[in-house]
Amino acid sequence: MLNNWKIKLASLALLSWLAASGFALYYFFLSDFGVFDELNVWQQRPLQAELTQIQLSEIIDENATWQAVLIVSEACSCDAFAISHLARLKRKIPTLLVSELSLSKAKELGIEVIATPLLLLLENKQLIYAGPLAEDRFCSDNAGLLETVIKGELHLPGFWLNGESSACRCSV
Repeated sequence: MLNNWKIKLASLALLSWLAASGFALYYFFLSDFGVFDELNVWQQRPLQAELTQIQLSEIIDENATWQAVLIVSEACSCDAFAISHLARLKRKIPTLLVSELSLSKAKELGIEVIATPLLLLLENKQLIYAGPLAEDRFCSDNAGLLETVIKGELHLPGFWLNGESSACRCSV
């Protein structure tokens, strides 16, 4: 009878541990993964490239061919992954100018941010891309878009407002 009780207690402990681990995995790693513009804000009020360039005028470097502006918030777990990804990319492509902008500063400038981390990519001072830096849970290099665009492996026909991709993001 005592052994039966120990088996039930051990089973309950194992089930509790599995449930807690599953919840922790979801909460810390999967809850921030989803469609970048999950509420379709950009379909209703698209981010306008020309206006955003004006709003970023104090940050844009006149001499940079390629400039990446990463808008981050203090509370988003995804931001650390994106910041690390951009640092690695900067080492691969030294000509890429990388700027980081806080969510509060972006709002001060009048930029409508739907989620962070939000990447704004400029080529010769022209905004050509807005959206996530990578299309996976951990913003890994092999799921990134930026490097392929800068290296000329992916040609954008114009301004790409990428809200449909799934990525690690925190809605604002």
